[in-house]
Amino acid sequence: MATVDELQKKHEARLDELLRAIGGQSRDSDWALVRALIHKAVHFNADRKAGEFCAMATFLADQTGHAHNLLHGGDKPTASHGDFKH
Repeated sequence: MATVDELQKKHEARLDELLRAIGGQSRDSDWALVRALIHKAVHFNADRKAGEFCAMATFLADQTGHAHNLLHGGDKPTASHGDFKH
């Protein structure tokens, strides 16, 4: 039986195809797509009871750190990032 990590990689590969098809229209459109994916994922998880709240919260927190590193790099100083705050 496949592990969760193996299943995740399989799902990500399928999502890559879809994201290439619908992404890339504009920065605002791509940001809206990111927001939609996260929002739909939260509802998908809740509707299917796929993961406990604490597991989901921990994963989202891990991904927040991962996103920060991807967008801002390691330890180099960055400008204030006010453009995507709510």
